[in-house]
Amino acid sequence: MEEVFQVAGAVIASLGGGALIVIACSHWLGGIWAKRMLQNERVIHAEKLEGYKKELDILKQKDLTRHHDKLDLYRDVVLIVSEILRELEAVSLGKRAGFTPSVEESFALNRHKAYGYISLVSKQEVMDRYNEMIDFFIPVIYEGSSATWEEMREKADQMLNSMRQDLGIEDQVLYQGTR
Repeated sequence: MEEVFQVAGAVIASLGGGALIVIACSHWLGGIWAKRMLQNERVIHAEKLEGYKKELDILKQKDLTRHHDKLDLYRDVVLIVSEILRELEAVSLGKRAGFTPSVEESFALNRHKAYGYISLVSKQEVMDRYNEMIDFFIPVIYEGSSATWEEMREKADQMLNSMRQDLGIEDQVLYQGTR
């Protein structure tokens, strides 16, 4: 009977030792697999993150380019409006008796040019302020209506402030001089 116990003990010991070896190997192999899967996940997420960064850079560049284009067009519009205001100021302050046909022609050409520039890049608010200004100037130039320099400057300031707002500049500029 002692032999039966020895054989049974040997079988249990060999199975237990084998089980111990299998468990140890499984633990080791599971750790390796877990590290590889984690590494693969990190690579996938890093690639996705890099793709998102590139997309964000492209969007930022497009937005910056759009902003600069809008700023350049607004500068052109300001130059055109400045020429119109120069002529209006000269007549309203009595430095000139009236508008010459070349001034009227220049006004017509430049107001249409500015309208095109603004319509390419602006919000409706800017178009509305521009149209209000031009609608105020047309009777003065073509029909001889009277207007004060302050009224004309106020219309121009309203248009400029709507442009500033469209560019993301929130505060308003106001003429605070005495003339």
